[in-house]
Amino acid sequence: MKLSIVIPVFNELNSIRSILELVQKAPLPRGVDREIVIVDDCSTDGTRDILKTIKKKNITIMYHEVNQGKGGALRTGYANCTGDVIIVQDADLEYDPNEYSILLQPILDGKADVVYGSRYLKGKHHRVLGYWHTMGNKLLTWISNMFSNIYLTDMETCYKVFKREIFQKIVLTENRFGVEPEFTAQIANLAYREGLEIYEVPISYNGRTYAEGKKIGMKDAFRAVWCIIKYNESTAAKLFKYFFMGLLVAVSQFLAMIFLVEVLGFQSSLMLNIGYAISIEVSIITGFFLHSLITWRYNFSRFFDTLAKMAKFHLVTGVSFAVRQILFYILLAAGMGYQLNTLIGIGVAILMNFVGYDKLVFATKRIKKD
Repeated sequence: MKLSIVIPVFNELNSIRSILELVQKAPLPRGVDREIVIVDDCSTDGTRDILKTIKKKNITIMYHEVNQGKGGALRTGYANCTGDVIIVQDADLEYDPNEYSILLQPILDGKADVVYGSRYLKGKHHRVLGYWHTMGNKLLTWISNMFSNIYLTDMETCYKVFKREIFQKIVLTENRFGVEPEFTAQIANLAYREGLEIYEVPISYNGRTYAEGKKIGMKDAFRAVWCIIKYNESTAAKLFKYFFMGLLVAVSQFLAMIFLVEVLGFQSSLMLNIGYAISIEVSIITGFFLHSLITWRYNFSRFFDTLAKMAKFHLVTGVSFAVRQILFYILLAAGMGYQLNTLIGIGVAILMNFVGYDKLVFATKRIKKD
């Protein structure tokens, strides 16, 4: 087996020599070879000058001419790995390469496809850091768990170990630190579809302070929340996005009706009914594209497949509308007031649409793992 160690580097002049020495000397299980893939993300502090002096057979160094962030550096590194298993190693000495064997063991035992090194599992020492920064990490992990439906104790950890073929099944797009929740979301999505096995092991941690050069900040935390919502495909994540996209769909119908009546002059009884029908169609088309792009993240690459999905989308919406109307008349005849009746009808339609869109229009095939 060959282990590919990917090291994204940006302005790590004070630690680059030390981390490379530790990575080279780190003990590995018997039969495991190592290659080191370094990506310099346009360092400007002299790090690049040091890297250019390194001539080792098992070290590959690539240079970005424009800073692309940690996500961009990782994509370059992953694409140039030749090993069977990949591990990420930050260049700032926060994580100890001597723990590679611990991280690799669940994969070597045939138990895991992906292993996370957790700073918060008991059993390893770590440097005491700021309370709020730690709570921020744990909060992001909790939100990630809620939307991914996998339970981790440390989503933001650097140490993520995975089989190389897994990278070939996911597409990472985030450039900065949003790549961490994006990666976890993609892994969770794969775990649902293909039954990946995910493990956590405790690791030590010697975290830096901001005064010592830590680069992640508050804007990255907000971006992480957005990435968690955007990239996860669990039922909880889809329901959350479905609700907010539904609000935009309702707004689109309202604005379309105002435009038709106030601007185009649809003011007679007949034209008002026609305008209402048009506004409904506008909302359905708006809903299709919003839910396609955001809620279910459908790829508009095949024209006829898109048309077929739009037809199914109309069918599901039409059926739920018909059921809602029938239910309204039944409940009205039974003596229920129109206010509660209307709310029940809206709830039924929302639920029917979600289930129909998820199971019929944008259905994801689940592959059972042997």
